[in-house]
Amino acid sequence: MNAPAPLPNGDTLLRIKEAAACLRSCDKTVRRLITEGKLPSIKIRGLRLIRASDLTKLTQPPTP
Repeated sequence: MNAPAPLPNGDTLLRIKEAAACLRSCDKTVRRLITEGKLPSIKIRGLRLIRASDLTKLTQPPTP
């Protein structure tokens, strides 16, 4: 698999399997988070992609 190319803003797009590996969970969990609206994603040519920055926001505790 090719390494994801960085976006102009320096972010990268991850496939569901890559996002699941970052979260140390399974693909099904990532898909559930997307369905519930907790993890934004985009669909390009049939691929569901997640921005690495959105994944980071999901794992960070909320700031008071």
